[in-house]
Amino acid sequence: MRRVLLLLTLCCLLAPASAFAAEDPALAVTPPAIRIGALYDGIDLTVTGKAPAGAQVAVRLSGEPDTFHMKQKGKALGVLWMNLDKVTFTGAPKVFLIAASDGLPEASLDHLGIPGLAERITAEAKSPDKAGLIKEFLHYQRAEKLYKDHAGTVTFGPEADGMRPFTAVLHVPSRLSPGAYAVEAFAVAGGTETALGEVDVAASFVGIPAFMANMAFNHGLLFGVLASIIAILGGFIIGQLCSGSKSGAH
Repeated sequence: MRRVLLLLTLCCLLAPASAFAAEDPALAVTPPAIRIGALYDGIDLTVTGKAPAGAQVAVRLSGEPDTFHMKQKGKALGVLWMNLDKVTFTGAPKVFLIAASDGLPEASLDHLGIPGLAERITAEAKSPDKAGLIKEFLHYQRAEKLYKDHAGTVTFGPEADGMRPFTAVLHVPSRLSPGAYAVEAFAVAGGTETALGEVDVAASFVGIPAFMANMAFNHGLLFGVLASIIAILGGFIIGQLCSGSKSGAH
């Protein structure tokens, strides 16, 4: 009898934990990881979750804060364009993408998007115009398609039990570096932004890019020798082809 009571007690204690484990995660990302192969040309990440009925949703992908060392160009003596100073930006992710539902207030998009990111970036340079330098940095990252305010779409499903399922599609650029990225979702209602969840997404080289990266970083001498041999053979083959075409023309 004691054993039966003990088993019933354990079942009662474990039941809530099992039920909790069976609950759907707040966010789901497909695919769960990004594989950068030889034919990688960007990818669409699909993010699904639920938000309170009536709330708008914003979903963003960002990398870890990084440091960028760049050159500031300007006119020397008012005539020649050249590199004038070194500029270091800190706290800037390599990639920053955000997609929002159509009804998201502009102020929330600014706060959660690139304008809000600008407040977290610092610039070190001789120039006193740090804000201007950060503005130029953001413009450069936008031109490289690594930062984008409208990087996808967010659509809603039918409301049920006070919640609305949503699906966001983020267009990830082809110039993605391997590393750790985070996908976050926010609900916005009545001017209040509420985090819905966060999922980590890893990007890594596979196939030929992985082989080349391993050779370059872990077998530098062998990689240099092979690269030289391939360059010599390539030059020899092109030389033979060109000499053959010239003799044929005469």
